[in-house]
Amino acid sequence: MAPKLIIFDFDGTLFDSLSAITTSVQLTFNALLPSYTPTPSDIHRLVSRGAPPEITFMALQPQSPVSVDGVDAFDEETWVRTYRQIYSVHGHPLTKPYPGAKEVLLSLREKGIPLAIISNKAVAAVKSALESHGLGGIINEELIIGEPMFASGKRKPHPEGFTEVLLPRLKSVYGTVGYDEGEVLMVGDTITDILFAKNIGAKACWCRFGQGNREECEKESPESGIDELIDVLGVVDEL
Repeated sequence: MAPKLIIFDFDGTLFDSLSAITTSVQLTFNALLPSYTPTPSDIHRLVSRGAPPEITFMALQPQSPVSVDGVDAFDEETWVRTYRQIYSVHGHPLTKPYPGAKEVLLSLREKGIPLAIISNKAVAAVKSALESHGLGGIINEELIIGEPMFASGKRKPHPEGFTEVLLPRLKSVYGTVGYDEGEVLMVGDTITDILFAKNIGAKACWCRFGQGNREECEKESPESGIDELIDVLGVVDEL
């Protein structure tokens, strides 16, 4: 039976943003802590787990905290704000949809399946990228969920992004009050997405082409896996 709702992750699933994130993280360090630049491999390790910006920057800080002009080098709000400002200028142009993204979304919409996005990324950046690449309007904007729409600390894999944010919006848009176990398909590339699927009673479609750590993701035994985004259409047909 076809899923009654399909939720997509964004980074590493619909859009290839690894270069954008890596560049923006390094430029943020250049701006706030120019004496230290994290390596791409260190950044990729965190991206592969779906870590949000504040956790990424905290984990990437030098082992010995450094002060700049008497100010602690790590202030979460400053780092995240600076990163998002830099990303909007330098990262956004590097963010590209994976081949077949538009075809996939249009095909699923034509099947009458409600579509949503839940990302730990800033929702403004998600919507901007969709618009810039001709994908705006395919998914109802009310059903695109990201920062700062989560309660504090309740991003994926915590289920509240679904239960407390998306579900009320689905009720408003479609009149849907809930879903039974296995009626939702979560499409994502990292262990965060697979665990999120488990936490909301959804089936997981793992995007092997994305940014996730293969060993970690395989251990969680997602219900399906795809090597290209277009393959999600076959997964849906087989459910």
